[in-house]
Amino acid sequence: MLCLVLVFALLAFNSFYRVGQGEEALVLTFGKVTARKGPGLYWKIPVVQNVISESVTTIHSKEYGFRTTAQGSGNTAAKYADVVDESVMLTNDNSIVSIEAIYQYTIRDVKQYCFDIDDPEGTLQLAFEAIIRRNIQNRPLDDALLNKEEIELQVLPDFQALIDTYEIGVKINDVRIQNITVPTDVAAAYEDVNNAKNEKTKRLDEAEKYANEILPSARSNAYETIQEAEAYKAETIAAAESEVAVFKAVYEKYKSSPEITRTRLLIETMESVLENSGRIIVAEPDSDVVKILDIDGDSASTNSAAIIEGSM
Repeated sequence: MLCLVLVFALLAFNSFYRVGQGEEALVLTFGKVTARKGPGLYWKIPVVQNVISESVTTIHSKEYGFRTTAQGSGNTAAKYADVVDESVMLTNDNSIVSIEAIYQYTIRDVKQYCFDIDDPEGTLQLAFEAIIRRNIQNRPLDDALLNKEEIELQVLPDFQALIDTYEIGVKINDVRIQNITVPTDVAAAYEDVNNAKNEKTKRLDEAEKYANEILPSARSNAYETIQEAEAYKAETIAAAESEVAVFKAVYEKYKSSPEITRTRLLIETMESVLENSGRIIVAEPDSDVVKILDIDGDSASTNSAAIIEGSM
């Protein structure tokens, strides 16, 4: 009898449990969740009921792309190991980067976290990997290397949205990109690419400078040439129109007096031809006389200034 009393007393004593501050407890009756308990002292049915409790305020940190192998102390630095399978990923210009990150979360629904998914921590790790890889793959190399803060701001809400679809009962508090670098194996090639880009930029600047020097002069010359061409065009058209007008005037006179007009044109033409001729020698086929006309002399109005007789 005494033994039974002791057994019942022991069971009754062990049936009391405490839920600490910042914790949430699940009461399982025959393995089924039948109650949720906040901070306080409670009693459970011995053997029939079990209690699982988790902190809903503790911030859990998970590492991605690396693992801490030894914690640091006052005299020694912490040691880390790379996890290459996680850290190495491609950018959208097919460059390779290595990323190290930390994300922090708290449990906000103990039932979902403990019972609705088989491996919550592994699921979180895979979800974070999917989000961070998608973000990096949408960026060129330089953008990924230089904009860690922007990546953090984009990854956090996307990460939360993805795990909410899994109903895992977790709130993501923070995402921190520790480092984004070019892997050592490709660092030399990356340096060559950077040098090539710098050389390209230099050449483009030189070309732009040359263009800024040459183009104004070329435009000025082109403008001057066009203006000269326009002036020549206008001058030529004006001269042609003037000649046409003179021709039409002569033609009108010719229609009214053909003979007079022909004679006048012949005289004007001869005047034009002989205007600067100087001395002219006239030889007639049926005459032995050679006539010399001195157009420039005082006797230009006479028919001849000298007559040379003889056979030619």
